[in-house]
Formats: sequence, structure tokens, C-alpha cells
Amino acid sequence: MKKIKLKDIVGDVKQPWQPKDVAYINDTALRVAKIEGVYNWHTHRDEDEFFLVLKGKIIIDTEEGEVELKEDQGFLVKRGKRHRSRAKKAAWILLIEPTKTKTLGEAT
Repeated sequence: MKKIKLKDIVGDVKQPWQPKDVAYINDTALRVAKIEGVYNWHTHRDEDEFFLVLKGKIIIDTEEGEVELKEDQGFLVKRGKRHRSRAKKAAWILLIEPTKTKTLGEAT
């Protein structure tokens, strides 16, 4: 068995928008990503996606409005929902999503 220390992994993820898989639970991936700037609008047609802020602050834009998340706060984007994430300053998140999810989504 190997312990997972998210604080250490956050320090290893330096490039924005390049998630690092840290563990798999059945068909679910835990991915740490750095968010900085604004990502493109996209959807995940068949999968839900959960964002948990590990460090910093992010905003998730949806067609219904924006959701601001601070450290230790999370948000579930349901499948088929158009969204994008953004951060004025570097922030790190834990994504929980099916392993088959194209993390970069499908452009919309």
C-alpha cells in the first residue's frame, strides 16, 4: 500500500490544464490539476465531473451562472452541462471522474 499525500502532489503539478492521475477506484480516476487563467467552454456528454479545490480559489462557469469555490469546497458538474473553469491566480483541484472522461472535454 502507498499513502497519497495531496499536498505533495500539488507541489508536483506545475503546468496548468495538465491533470495528473493519482489513483483509480474501480472505473473512477482521482486527478490533480493546476488551474490558471480561463479554460474553454466544453461538456462531458456521458460523465459527471466533481471539482474539489485543494489550494487557491476557482470559478466554474455554467450556463446557469458562476460558482466560486475556495479551498476544501467542491462542485459537481452533471453530464451534458456546458461549463468552464477559471482562476485569476494559480489554484489546484482534485477532479473525480470516470477514467474514460476526456478531461479536456468536448468543445461546444
